[in-house]
Amino acid sequence: MSGWAKAPDLADRPHQRAAVREGTVADRDAYLREGLRPVECERCAARVLAKKNSPQHTSVQWSAESTRRCAVFASRAPGEVVESCPDLQRSIAAAAGDGRLPPS
Repeated sequence: MSGWAKAPDLADRPHQRAAVREGTVADRDAYLREGLRPVECERCAARVLAKKNSPQHTSVQWSAESTRRCAVFASRAPGEVVESCPDLQRSIAAAAGDGRLPPS
């Protein structure tokens, strides 16, 4: 056995192919959206969607509005990459600590 094999394309089984595609879409949607909860920054009231995957791993989805509200993101230079906001990180930690943002 070679150790790796490409999955079949199921071209000759359209019903099975459609079922696999549907399952893949559902899995991707669950991975990207399940467990996301709104968290508001206690400093600037920027609202993001956050998910605690584990105590060490947090996923955060910013909206255009939340990046405008956040002083850290709003003050960045054109092209500057800002990874996070310390105030929002504290708000997320508080939400995780008091049970509003349980691990998924």
